[in-house]
Amino acid sequence: MLKKTSITLTLALLAALGMHAGAAQQYPTFEQAKAHVTDTGYIAFIYPAGWDKHGEKLCRKLIATDAVKTAAADAALLLAPIYQIRDEKNNASAKKIMGALGYPGDMADISYPAIIFYEKGGRQYATIHGRELMRATPEQVAGLVKQRLSAKKKQEELLSKSRAATAPGEKAKLLLEASRVSGIAWPGGLREAIQAADPGDKHGYLGVLNFGFSPRQEESLQDFLKRLDAVLKNELYTPWQKQRACAAAIGHIRRSLGTMAGGSLITKYAKAMHKLNPDSTLGVSAPVVMRDWVRRYRYGQGWSQDIIPSAPIPMLMHDVPMAKPGTYQVTFKLTTGRDGIRINRLRLMDGDRCIATDDTPRDVSWGNTQQVYTFSVKSPLKAPALEITYGNAPDKRSSWGEIRVTSPK
Repeated sequence: MLKKTSITLTLALLAALGMHAGAAQQYPTFEQAKAHVTDTGYIAFIYPAGWDKHGEKLCRKLIATDAVKTAAADAALLLAPIYQIRDEKNNASAKKIMGALGYPGDMADISYPAIIFYEKGGRQYATIHGRELMRATPEQVAGLVKQRLSAKKKQEELLSKSRAATAPGEKAKLLLEASRVSGIAWPGGLREAIQAADPGDKHGYLGVLNFGFSPRQEESLQDFLKRLDAVLKNELYTPWQKQRACAAAIGHIRRSLGTMAGGSLITKYAKAMHKLNPDSTLGVSAPVVMRDWVRRYRYGQGWSQDIIPSAPIPMLMHDVPMAKPGTYQVTFKLTTGRDGIRINRLRLMDGDRCIATDDTPRDVSWGNTQQVYTFSVKSPLKAPALEITYGNAPDKRSSWGEIRVTSPK
């Protein structure tokens, strides 16, 4: 009877204090929380003090919500202000609560109110803020808290496996996987750990982690695009990384070749960017890129200094009058300019299908003002186009001319 009474009193006391078995506990200051912190670490609810009453009300409500406290497991909870006017008094007030975790205003890329997650040692590893926090119900916030803690647990498991691994490649691979756990930051010292696990980066994991894609100094466009194609084929890179590479390439192509000469390449990589993740920001932007950054090269425009690309990139001339079966002559005739043109290759296309090709390089110059190609069309074409690969050097493009299609009788 005495034991039963004791249990009843204990439960009543816990209820009176607003505490529940298995729920996280709130502490007034970091120093008090530090005395009770577990490996789960700290979760700080940071509210805008005096300048956002809704944000302050939200944080006070969430930290006291049973679902949120249960989701936070055995983390130590803190409720701390961030002030718009950071005078000596306000700074001291915030730092008294946050202690060694630091004043929340020192943390970049976070809007307030915010929920910030810290390791036991004080390193910040995750946040919930902005639209994700402001538009969520308390139950949804509880789910987000649980997700962040689960992600941290998964990351720790990968780090533990990497420590146990003996093969350099396997150890480095597990470390890279730990960096890709969704919703949380990289583990501390990750680059150094991968470098130590795989000196010389023989397996390429450090290069993938340090990913950045842009043109190198003195690198030709062809070599740049070869690097891009290698990235797109490499399974180590994430869809997000590949999309970033496509976006960088599209900008570089536009600057290098323009919207007409570079149109086919811009279209190619915009389609790849969209396919990788249609719902992402870059995926959604791809159709806009193809609409606004691509000018079609059409029959009747001939060639000019502005049309000839600075690199031997295939250009697609649309709407050529070669849809019906028959024999056609394509004539390139020089009309003005200092330079002629070099035609490295000419292909007759029907959509993505090659109907005929002439790979023999030809020159049109003032010594030989025209070149004539002959192609045969055996069945009707739906979208006839000429793929022209000009071969002029960047400083040899002062040239204008006509391109005519005729069908001899």
